[in-house]
Amino acid sequence: MNKYLLILVWLLVPPLQADSFRPAADDSLALAAALPLTDRMVELLARLTSEPDKAATLEHATLELSGLYLQGARQPGFDDWFHEAEQWLDTLGNKSAGSINYLLLRADIQQQQHQFQAALQTLQAVLNKDPQHLSASLMAARVYLATAQHQAAQQACARLWQQDLFLFSVCSYEVAGRKGNWSSSYPALEQLYQRQTSIPPAIEIWVRGILAEQAEQLGQMRVAQQWLQPILSQAPTSLWLKWADLSLQLGEAERVFNKLSALQQHLGFADSLLVRLVMAEQQLTAEQHSASQPSFFAELAQRINVRIARGDSDHAADLAYYFLHIKPDAAAALHWAELNYQSAKEPDDLALLKQSKQAFTQSNKLTEAY
Repeated sequence: MNKYLLILVWLLVPPLQADSFRPAADDSLALAAALPLTDRMVELLARLTSEPDKAATLEHATLELSGLYLQGARQPGFDDWFHEAEQWLDTLGNKSAGSINYLLLRADIQQQQHQFQAALQTLQAVLNKDPQHLSASLMAARVYLATAQHQAAQQACARLWQQDLFLFSVCSYEVAGRKGNWSSSYPALEQLYQRQTSIPPAIEIWVRGILAEQAEQLGQMRVAQQWLQPILSQAPTSLWLKWADLSLQLGEAERVFNKLSALQQHLGFADSLLVRLVMAEQQLTAEQHSASQPSFFAELAQRINVRIARGDSDHAADLAYYFLHIKPDAAAALHWAELNYQSAKEPDDLALLKQSKQAFTQSNKLTEAY
C-alpha cells in the first residue's frame, strides 16, 4: 500500500475520498440516525455478518473496516464512528491483537480518547516489531506533542530521516514551533510547502493545519484562517474548530453561523462544534441588540447537563469553553480547563487554561468589590 495512504489514517485527517462519507443532498439525518457507509464498508459488513462463525478467519476484513470507520470519524457529524471502530476491533481475538495493523488502530482509538500513555505503550509495541515504522513514528510524534513532550516528539520525527525527508522536515518544524520557535519554524515550513509541486490531499491538509497554528501563534489570524479556508470542506473536525475560533476572533460570527448551522442541520455534530455554533449565534444576537435566546442553546445546554450529571470528563475542553463563553461561570470554566490540561497540553489547551484563570481572577475581583 502507498505509504501516504497509510499515513493519512494516523494524522487526524479525513480520507482522500471524503465525499463518499457525506450523505446525499436530499438526505435528512438526525443526530442519532445511521450514518452513510461507503461501498467498500457495505461490502465488508456483508462479509462479516453473513458468516459470523467465520469472523475469526476474516481478520483482514475486520481491521480494514475498523480503519475505514476511524477515517470517517474524523469528519464533522461522524463522531459515533469512533465507537463503531472500537467495537469491531474488540471482536478480534488475542491472536490478532499482536499484529501491527491491530496495534496501530488500537493506538489511534486510545489517543482519540486522550489515553495518551496507553497509546504510547501500544505504539512502542509496534516499534519493537519495526523500529522505523513510518505511521507509528508519526503518530508517536503527535501524541508526544499533545502532551508537551517535545524532545520525545523530535526523537520520533528523527526516525523518518532516512524514509521520507519531506515528512521528517514537516514533523521537525512542527516540533520546533511547539518549542516556541514559531518565528523561524513558520517561514521555513512555508517555504518547504511552496517548493512542493504535488502533495497528496491528506498530507496537504495536515501541513496546512500546522501552518495555520504557527501563523496564529505569530498573531497572524487572517493568514491562519486563509491556510484553512481552501481545504475546509475536506477538513477534520479539529481544523473546523480552529477555523471557527479564528473566524470568531476576526469578528466573522455570521460566516461561522452560516457554515456551522448548515452542517448541523444536515448532519448533527459533537459538542465542540456545537459550542462554536452557539458562540457565533450569541455574537450575532448581541450585535443586533436582540434579547432572543440562541436557537441552538437549548440543545447544547441539555448535552452539557447530561455530561456533567454522568461525570463525563472526556474532552473537558468543551465544558470549559461552554462555561467560559456560553454560560459564564468562571469557577466551572477553570475546573474543566484544569482537568483538560492534565491530559492535553497543546497550545489551544494552554490558551484555554490561561483564559479561564483570567476570568476566575476577574470574577473574584468583582465579588470583592461588592
